[in-house]
Amino acid sequence: MSCAKWRTSSTDAIRVLLRFIGMPQRSLASLVLGPVLIGVLCLALACVAGARTDRLGDTLSVADTLHATDSARADTLRRIDSTRSADADSAAASQLAVVVDSATLKQQSSSQQGATKTDQKNGGSGTSCCEASPRMHRHGERPLSPVADSIANGLVFVPRDRAWFPVASRGRHMLVDIGRIDLNLKPDSVSRAGYLEAVTRLSPLPIGTVLRVRAPYGIDEQAKITGYDTWHGRIVARLSISQLLDSLARAEDMLPAAAMRFDTAAARAVRVPDTTQHVTTTPTTVTPAGSTTGAHTDSVAVGPHAPCLHDTLPTDLATRAIFVRDSLVRFLTDSAKPPYERQLATVKIQSWSVPGCFGVGRALIIANKRTPEMDFAVERVALLDSTGKVVPMRFTDLRFHAHDPLYVFDADGDGIDDLAARGLGDRSGGLTIMRLDLAARRFVRLVSGFAWEQ
Repeated sequence: MSCAKWRTSSTDAIRVLLRFIGMPQRSLASLVLGPVLIGVLCLALACVAGARTDRLGDTLSVADTLHATDSARADTLRRIDSTRSADADSAAASQLAVVVDSATLKQQSSSQQGATKTDQKNGGSGTSCCEASPRMHRHGERPLSPVADSIANGLVFVPRDRAWFPVASRGRHMLVDIGRIDLNLKPDSVSRAGYLEAVTRLSPLPIGTVLRVRAPYGIDEQAKITGYDTWHGRIVARLSISQLLDSLARAEDMLPAAAMRFDTAAARAVRVPDTTQHVTTTPTTVTPAGSTTGAHTDSVAVGPHAPCLHDTLPTDLATRAIFVRDSLVRFLTDSAKPPYERQLATVKIQSWSVPGCFGVGRALIIANKRTPEMDFAVERVALLDSTGKVVPMRFTDLRFHAHDPLYVFDADGDGIDDLAARGLGDRSGGLTIMRLDLAARRFVRLVSGFAWEQ
């Protein structure tokens, strides 16, 4: 008899068993059939439990199959992604290898060319394996020695297209500032030779370059680059100058000057660089009613300047200059207040009255109020004309916010005096030469350099 039949008659078997058990008088048949019926009942219950267990097992098997299918699909996707990543990495590695190989080939070819030329000069004797081969710098045309190449990576030169350069007397020599040194240069002879080699190959002013130098005392002459040196972390070039300028350089240790490439002097009449352009305006015409035509009302008339001599100011004009200077000092004292109380104890006011030939002006008045750390600085500038009239001016000097005047001279050759000053900024300072722009009523930086030495 199958388990299905036992399941259909399980209810009837239970009823018969209860009937036999409930009989008051038990016969032999009841005693025999009772255990048999109990066994049949247990067998039926076991069949039912087995069927349920089979059903649960089938469900778990289906779930395991679905989980295995999902895992296989995820593994397939991961395998595809890994294959794509490997392909991309291989392509990038191949491109990098091509770039590196091309750069290596270029360097090797340059080194081989240099070695070939050296061998030819030495009669065909080859270099040994232990000798250091020259290296090509990224801005050079010929390979440098290893020492010069390591030093060249710490040299920062001015742009090659620059036309104006600062010149100053340092150590009794007139030097041209052409860049800075961003490394600690050792004082030994090997480092010195490597430095000179690197500067000679990479300098924007090669040896033999002719410059037009303008300096105070009416000096306007040609000078030639003769060599290179260092000065307080700056890359400088030596000049071959006249005896007069050499005597002034030996007598005055801070004599400033402005130099321009001689090959750009002729082109300057046609095209002036952006850093040295004068603002061109139409001359102002004053009508009897006081109105102006052809220019803004706040501009200064630009026209032929009266002859000016660099001599002592007249007494009345000198007195007027002192009065204007005291007025600027009084304004800075009353109105220019530091934002913090700690600055009140260290803030100081300085003022100057500088005579010169400034076109419409005969004296330059400068007054500033600043702290030693230059975290607070206010400056006022004015020109005083020959009649005593005050013309307000301003300085446009990038990071320098205060200026101590040093010399006035015609730096750009336009017939108007310009200003050479000690510029001070936030934790910075240096020599700055500013050109006077009368049309815009301002002094604009012409060139700067030479970190200021205390």
